[in-house]
Amino acid sequence: MDFLTEIFVLGMPVIAIAIYYFAFYNKSNDDYWRKLPTLPEYLAEHPECVTDDDENARCCHCHSDKVIFQPLTCHEDPRYKHFCLNCKRVLFRSKSIL
Repeated sequence: MDFLTEIFVLGMPVIAIAIYYFAFYNKSNDDYWRKLPTLPEYLAEHPECVTDDDENARCCHCHSDKVIFQPLTCHEDPRYKHFCLNCKRVLFRSKSIL
């Protein structure tokens, strides 16, 4: 291998780790996500929001059942925030099992 190839091959893991850290697990994103309640915590505080779906709930603000989830930062992020499509409030968090 020539010198530039060695630098490229050896530097790629460092670059990948840095991108992973800043894109997914930077402290402010992780702190925000961890402050959100989990679904069991959310339902304990808002028992009127229980639905037939064991993995979802109604919105405690507008009582809409249109609660969806999205990744916290990007498609590959396993952390999800669940929010109400009607009033746009973030309600609780979950994590991908895959």
